[in-house]
Amino acid sequence: MVKSTAKKSSTPQLHDHGKDFFGYDLLEASNRGKISERIFHKDRVRMWMRATKYQGKKVLDVGCNTGILLIPLAKKKVDVIGIDNNPSDIKKTKENLLLEGLSTKIAIIADARKLPFPNNTFDVVLLSDILEHSSDPKKVAKESLRVVKKGGIILATVPYFLHPVVKYPRIRKILSGRKNIDEYPDIPFTFKKLKSHFPGTTVKEKKLVYFWSSILGIFEK
Repeated sequence: MVKSTAKKSSTPQLHDHGKDFFGYDLLEASNRGKISERIFHKDRVRMWMRATKYQGKKVLDVGCNTGILLIPLAKKKVDVIGIDNNPSDIKKTKENLLLEGLSTKIAIIADARKLPFPNNTFDVVLLSDILEHSSDPKKVAKESLRVVKKGGIILATVPYFLHPVVKYPRIRKILSGRKNIDEYPDIPFTFKKLKSHFPGTTVKEKKLVYFWSSILGIFEK
């Protein structure tokens, strides 16, 4: 295993971000953020790891950030690829993969609105808190539908518009300890709105997750 000699920051770093960049290191937040943030993100990872059966399936993690889901899936020998359009996130993801002794080839720079994969490539597509940060979430959903196989599933989480943490940025700042929560465009959802992004699919599951702050929808193509 490769060991890093870089000094670790005590708090997650906010990246430079532009259009459709999330700009926050979620893996760092889950490991070294404020205790409420560590609890929240570890719960997120547990939910995703249990959300479906990944073994024996080809999986795409859209908007992989710095590897918060990609790395635990890869450690379980899942055939997974992570994409993100933020070069600094992919650079950090590759560093994190090296630290775990995993291949860096599974993390690539790509735009969720124009995925670089043929039709019907993946069995499972993960959209973990991605749609609310896209300037064109319907295009992201359409691309996810294009690359998932017939009978495959798309799992998507989005912020639930009625939850206090979602409605009131001040609460999110307090719980996360972050000075800047200016996430572009960060639009909350209802389940009806989420379902409208995946026409022609079968809803396999819908529920509130992450301490009821987000909606999980599982859609079968």
